[in-house]
Amino acid sequence: MTAIERVLERLTDVHRNGTGWAARCPAHDDRRRSLSLHAGEDGRVLLTCFAGCVVEAVARAAGLE
Repeated sequence: MTAIERVLERLTDVHRNGTGWAARCPAHDDRRRSLSLHAGEDGRVLLTCFAGCVVEAVARAAGLE
């Protein structure tokens, strides 16, 4: 299983969005998909919460290190 697959399985309301994915951010009460995720060329998961949550808060809320 790839790193992005491990992250995506911990999120809700995941949808393919162009070359990446969109999901509900677990770090806040997200009513729409504000979390954007992409797989980096080196295999790392790149994510952005458009509501302003920092990466560490999103990872912690999703149960990731």
